[in-house]
Amino acid sequence: MMLFFPTPYPDELLFSLCSRYFVRSGNISYKGTLDDLFSNRSLTASISLPSGISSLIKNMPPYSKMNEEQLIHQHTLYLFNTAFLNDQAKTIYQEMCSDDGKGIYVRSGLIASGVPQNEFLRYCKECLQEDRDTYGELYWHRSHQLSGVHCCLKHFTPLHDSNIKVIGSNKHRFQIPTLENCSIGISVLDSVAERTRTEYIEHCKKLANSILQLLNQSFKHQSLNWFDQKYRNKLADLDLAYYTGRVKQKDWRDYFLTIYSEEALQLFHSPLKGEQDWLSLIVQKNRKSFHPIRHLLVMSALEMTVEEIFNNELLQPFGQPNYPCQNIICDYFKVTIIDNVSITLCEKTKKTIGTFTCPVCEFSYTRRGPDQNEADKLRRTRVKTYGSLWKAKLQEFSKLGLGLRELSRKMGADPNTIKRILNDEKEGSLNIEQTKDSVKEDRQSWLSLQRRNPQKSIKQLREANKALYMRLYRNDREWLKVNSPKAIKRTSSVKVDWNKRDEDMLEQVSKVVESLLNPKNKPVRITISKVGFLIGQRALLEKKLDKLPKTKFYLQEKIETVEQFQKRRIYYTIKQNKDIGEVLVPWKILRGVGIKDTSKWTEIVNRILEDL
Repeated sequence: MMLFFPTPYPDELLFSLCSRYFVRSGNISYKGTLDDLFSNRSLTASISLPSGISSLIKNMPPYSKMNEEQLIHQHTLYLFNTAFLNDQAKTIYQEMCSDDGKGIYVRSGLIASGVPQNEFLRYCKECLQEDRDTYGELYWHRSHQLSGVHCCLKHFTPLHDSNIKVIGSNKHRFQIPTLENCSIGISVLDSVAERTRTEYIEHCKKLANSILQLLNQSFKHQSLNWFDQKYRNKLADLDLAYYTGRVKQKDWRDYFLTIYSEEALQLFHSPLKGEQDWLSLIVQKNRKSFHPIRHLLVMSALEMTVEEIFNNELLQPFGQPNYPCQNIICDYFKVTIIDNVSITLCEKTKKTIGTFTCPVCEFSYTRRGPDQNEADKLRRTRVKTYGSLWKAKLQEFSKLGLGLRELSRKMGADPNTIKRILNDEKEGSLNIEQTKDSVKEDRQSWLSLQRRNPQKSIKQLREANKALYMRLYRNDREWLKVNSPKAIKRTSSVKVDWNKRDEDMLEQVSKVVESLLNPKNKPVRITISKVGFLIGQRALLEKKLDKLPKTKFYLQEKIETVEQFQKRRIYYTIKQNKDIGEVLVPWKILRGVGIKDTSKWTEIVNRILEDL
């Protein structure tokens, strides 16, 4: 048991507390300090997610009121690094309390996140001076050690590297910040352009409140799919996704890049590297976690708060389950028994359509969405199927000699619908026997056709009597499959002349690209997928492009980045505005292009206008 332990300072890292104990205790051995603190000389002095917390609490002085939760929540990066995890967060907490923390970093997903750990402990020069003036000594701040955050969240000045390594040095050492080890003054932001640095710090100002909330507050841990569904709902509100959950990935990417430049994303350790990078994956149904900094970038882009992400219920176009059965003769009529809704899109209007099916009576109806209020739950657009229970009740009532209007009232359906269903039932019962007889005749005809043409394949027999084949295919498919000639597998010995195909592809591709680059046509971004689609060879260009070297070289020269495409759209919009006599003002041009009016794009438009 220790006789004393330092009183924590605001935002102090547990590593810093232990380092201050090491200095004040007079120990000359790091391992001796580990013995004092944890009764375990083999523990690693971890920076962000340390283990051995329970042992440390046991060794606290008798008067100490500290507990595991206080140390973990207030003096480690646990709350921040596990905010977007599911039940794994509880396991990580338990492992931090235990003396065995080998699996903490793997379980947290930090190693596989693509966001690297900081190489050195970092400090803010202004915080350094304030701490010295206020407390008479220096200490390591938690908020200065967050990966991807290179400026102080209090002063918004660059964070600088000390010469104390986070990884790769003595794993048992304890070192406090001093004027000597904090004298190097190297900052990531020193090596970037002034424009990028200014943009990055502005983004950090917007993110600061959310970062500090995640660092200091405990939020309910949700499933991994909770977050992507939150994002998709917001994207649907912005017309960047459908309410079915499908995201308009190209539009989403273009929107995201109007907010963050590629240079700023590099500083956040979150560059975009292709169509299937983290930005597209984070808004899909996932079984993997993403680094908190990437969640924060998405949240800020969608103007979502931390409370909105964690505390609100998931918004659905038809509200939260359950949903009522609308079958008037069902025992569960207007009872919310339907626990699921199938969401599709109207092919013409692209409006959301929900399909609701009662699990008891099989009555199924649709409703156009999204709902505007709670009363919309009792609204329906049309009935898809009435179900066996409804039809059986209709037959029962019809035998009582009731009229159409009375049947309509009792069954909750239009008189014409009642009449049509009753007629269909009658015709169906009459046709069953006729169908059985006709199927027998068709079977005999099909077998006879095969006997007369023993060498013909099933395809040739079908061509010989298409009507017979289609009747059997519709009414007796399994029998047809068993009693037909087996398909003969053929292997092609024809070799593809890739050189000739390359020449042909190059000719087709160059024509399409020239057409896309025609300044008279509305700009369309030149991508391999788009060119392949326009020539009807998308799969070939996407999967076999390495076998077409000339075509590949040509496409590599012509395909456009998002920024190149946006510039071409700007030139096109300028020409359109000049043709109609519109005043060439940057904000009008950007609005016509559909780009958010940022300082970056305003500067680009100004340069283009100067060159004209």
